[in-house]
Amino acid sequence: MESTDTDWYRQHFNEDYRTLYAARNDEEAEAQAAFASERLGIRPGDTVLDLCCGHGRHLEAFARRSIRATGVDLSLALLADAARRGAGSLFRADMRALPFAGESFTVLVNFFTSFGYFESEQGNLMVINEIARVLRPAGRFLIDLINPLNAVSPVPESLRAEGPFEIREERWFDDETRRINKRINLLDTVSGESRRYRESVRIYEQEELLSILSPSGLEVEKICGDFEGGDFHANSPRMVLYGARS
Repeated sequence: MESTDTDWYRQHFNEDYRTLYAARNDEEAEAQAAFASERLGIRPGDTVLDLCCGHGRHLEAFARRSIRATGVDLSLALLADAARRGAGSLFRADMRALPFAGESFTVLVNFFTSFGYFESEQGNLMVINEIARVLRPAGRFLIDLINPLNAVSPVPESLRAEGPFEIREERWFDDETRRINKRINLLDTVSGESRRYRESVRIYEQEELLSILSPSGLEVEKICGDFEGGDFHANSPRMVLYGARS
């Protein structure tokens, strides 16, 4: 069944996630946690929130640095995977309404384009407000997003294999809604069973994103184009922002 409604994310992040995003592995998480730890000055005494923690790969990478992070995600399937790692406290919640008191954390990280899911602009702004609410004054944050300069011209179609699965993906950018969309067909070549998914993420240009972060007191210190600290430009693989709450 294809998820075509505006709540696509409620069905998408299930047991197939590890297959669809096999490249998003523990090795990648280790490099990203190392970057965040260095740039945000994270220490073992910090209270860290991994917003949209998925199956806990970054939580485990932080734990190897003696940093005990808290993970939040909406997906029960991914949280079950994260729980098996035993690397941090876990909560199931919608990122628009986090289950924490104000100023609970000294650090917040948000990896792998987990911002911009909601169709309404109000919903996405609620996420920004929640990030600011749960961060302490001078608390540090990092948000990892797709490069918006690349998103407007996506690769239209691709086909790849992952173990016994064949994954066909179609992508298009909607200039009116400023959303990058993806239709995914996952075929089990052994059983012949196929499952369909859809993704839709709001793309924010650099200046637009800064304009919605600043009113919440989230001041960006730097924007990098990758997790090696490279400059952000049109061909950068990512848009990684980090800074602090005023």
